[in-house]
Amino acid sequence: MDLTAFLDPVKLQDTPRLFTAIAEWLAVFVYFNIYKRRHHDYIFVVQCVFTCIMLVLFQFVAGLLPLSLWIPTMIGAVLLMYLSLYLVLDIKPLDCGVITTHAFVLAEFAASLYKQLYVWLVYFMGQKQIMDSVMIMLVVYTLTYLIYFNFERGNIAPDRNLNISRKELISVVLTGVGAFIMSNISFISIRTPFSASENMLYVRTLVDFGGMLMLMTQMGRRNELTLKNESNEINQLFQKQYEQYKLAVDNSEALRKEMHDMKHYVMALKNEDDPARRAEVLEDMEQALAIQESFMNTGNKVLDVILTTKSLQCQKKNITLNAMVDGDLLSGIHVKDICSLFGNILDNAIEATQQIEDAEKRLITLSVRKRNQFIIVECENCSDASNVRFRSDQRRRIFRSNNLPKTSKGDNVKHGFGLKSINQVAEKYGGAMHCSYESGWFKVKVLLSNKK
Repeated sequence: MDLTAFLDPVKLQDTPRLFTAIAEWLAVFVYFNIYKRRHHDYIFVVQCVFTCIMLVLFQFVAGLLPLSLWIPTMIGAVLLMYLSLYLVLDIKPLDCGVITTHAFVLAEFAASLYKQLYVWLVYFMGQKQIMDSVMIMLVVYTLTYLIYFNFERGNIAPDRNLNISRKELISVVLTGVGAFIMSNISFISIRTPFSASENMLYVRTLVDFGGMLMLMTQMGRRNELTLKNESNEINQLFQKQYEQYKLAVDNSEALRKEMHDMKHYVMALKNEDDPARRAEVLEDMEQALAIQESFMNTGNKVLDVILTTKSLQCQKKNITLNAMVDGDLLSGIHVKDICSLFGNILDNAIEATQQIEDAEKRLITLSVRKRNQFIIVECENCSDASNVRFRSDQRRRIFRSNNLPKTSKGDNVKHGFGLKSINQVAEKYGGAMHCSYESGWFKVKVLLSNKK
């Protein structure tokens, strides 16, 4: 069995198959550490070893095949990279297609740069030892992948899907295929208008580098647009919570007027002989009294209105809302921030709790208290594990600001900004937000710096 193609090819311009496999695996490994993964424990280690062995074995077999099968073996390598990424990452098929294209062009560039530097070393310094080849490969691969990792991780958010469209996928794939064809066409034939008869390695490296930059630029612009849209959505959410607050204030004023007119209802009731009309008046009185009982008095008028409104929502959905709140602590917080903070916290809690079938478990507790130099806002609610994608082997899960729970609504592009909005308010006041899920209870804890 001829192993020269695997470790030290006969033609100086050819890359050893083993080095090609390492380049491909390192490219997918970069994205293992950029994109969100399915596993973070020993299973991830096993997956890394498995994908590495798979790619090395494939290149070993490909090196034994005739050169006429080079194109099919390259397609096979791309498919294996796709399967490796899809196996390890929590990713959608179209998103994986884009990531695979990026990884493939990166691997092509790294392998091309290694080969160019090695050939330069042989021709100008007369060094043609396998150890020299290995050392150059290690240096080139280490620097290339580290630099690429640091740039690319700024283009891809680790906590959300890319939600690539078919049109975007086609554009990215055409860019990658174009870079691959232009960089390798000189090795297939030098009689095309785009072939280079000299400096073929240099042309290959340059074209791969250009293709890699184009893909990174595309992803960077897309990421900027996504962040801009996300910021607009959060601002709209801020405004929506504030508008709800103003509407609730108007409703409260109308209710106070209604309570003021209660004596007129009583008088009308005494003089009403029609039973149907009397029942209608009594129903109106009961509703007014129920709303009056829902009025909160925390010491903060803004929070009172929000809690009263949410308390009425809870009553309609058979949810028990218990609040132990010292509203005076929030006097240094802007009205809009109070609306956004408590509006989103309670909206999320109500949305999750109303899905619980057992009415006795529909419970939300809210507290606002002071500890040292911080105001602590804490909200707990019952929630189904499917709302936080709780894995069967987990009993407790902690969410950080870069890994927040996904929205339970179908469209995760237009929804899921509530927790980000809460986190934004926490950071504005020198604090932080922590979320956790354990034993059927979802907890949001917000720390705000107490500047009073």
